[in-house]
Amino acid sequence: MNEKWLSTFVVLADQESFSKAADTLHISQSAVTKHLKALEQKLGVSLIDRDHFTLTEEGKWVYEKASEWLTEWEDLKERCSQRGESWKKTFRIGASTTPGTYFLPKLCSVFIKAYPDIRLSLQVDDSETISSSLKKGDLDMALTGAFHTHPELMVVPLIEDRLAIIGPSNSDKKKITSMEELQHLPFIKRKEGSGTFIAAERGLNEWGGSMAELETAAISPTTESMLSLVEAGIGYGFVSDLALQHEKKRNVGRYGFLPSSRTFYASYLQHGENLQESEAFTKLAKKMLPM
Repeated sequence: MNEKWLSTFVVLADQESFSKAADTLHISQSAVTKHLKALEQKLGVSLIDRDHFTLTEEGKWVYEKASEWLTEWEDLKERCSQRGESWKKTFRIGASTTPGTYFLPKLCSVFIKAYPDIRLSLQVDDSETISSSLKKGDLDMALTGAFHTHPELMVVPLIEDRLAIIGPSNSDKKKITSMEELQHLPFIKRKEGSGTFIAAERGLNEWGGSMAELETAAISPTTESMLSLVEAGIGYGFVSDLALQHEKKRNVGRYGFLPSSRTFYASYLQHGENLQESEAFTKLAKKMLPM
């Protein structure tokens, strides 16, 4: 059934005038007449007595049912519109490479089961890039190993991590406990903007050294590529202990830990558009990743 025909008929019956109905609907009188005739032909009955402008018996019945149907139809369209808007909502999460690889996927899997109407948009990059995107409002929340300082951000600690010192499995090294033991060893280093690089620098500082003092064999953009290079015997590296627990099949040796630990944080804008989703995701992360 044509919605326009029914709507025109209901307005015409209410206004009791072709001209008034045309004004109400913002169409011409000829269009009103055309819609009425099309509806009557479709139903096979006369709906209005033109001589006295009264509804026929069939017209009264159609008017009652059409009014109910149009009301229900408008309600249905409104509900579908709201549902459509819900489906269009996108929650933007950024993560540095370690959380983005090793625990963000599982968190997202659980989250979308709890909130199936939300689409996720994920960005995995180094901590500095993710932090910058969050502060500019390009992300709703971030999971990184760096503490963000910004007056508009809520920062929540999620899980502690240590940096393991890894190297070729056939190395003659045993346990490394000082900066001196690291010198003259070739290292696969992470990018300077990464949380792992920043945490490693902090740990080496506690030993009285720095990343700049270590011999560079390669620079790796991800934990996986670092592990592959170490596995191939290219050099040593610093890697998240959490990541190493997920990479147990890797043929690498573990030769100790840097002295300092780090924390992975959830950060989000306190007045962001998706504040409710950010809080829900953080609550989920804290439950699944206990300190």
